[in-house]
Amino acid sequence: MTNRTVTDPGAREKLHIARTLLGGYAAVAVLTLLAIVVFSGNPDLVTGAVWIRGSILAAASLVTFALGVSMANGSRGNYRRVKIIALAQVVAIVVIECIPGSFPVWFKIANGVCGALLVIVVLLTLSRSVRATFAA
Repeated sequence: MTNRTVTDPGAREKLHIARTLLGGYAAVAVLTLLAIVVFSGNPDLVTGAVWIRGSILAAASLVTFALGVSMANGSRGNYRRVKIIALAQVVAIVVIECIPGSFPVWFKIANGVCGALLVIVVLLTLSRSVRATFAA
């Protein structure tokens, strides 16, 4: 798969911001997993569901960040992947946030931060200049 040269300055800036936000998403997700490990002895803070969702979130964030780096370097395939994965993660986070009592408040806050970062990534990837950069 070949990378396109991103010549549009607006698209280049948006892709850089998206890559940076995906790095922030990965950092928050990994720090959340670290908090899960640290507080694992407290069942009020760390439940089985928190372990599962936290592990999935950390793994998905690292994969998405790697794809985002490639996207920012002009990979059309990874542009599509980031768009789909980021949107799917936003939907999953919204669902998790809406289920009362499903997760501790601290975990919902961390999830919400990840969701906010991903919403911006989705909006950036859907911008006219970025879509034009990766058009067929």
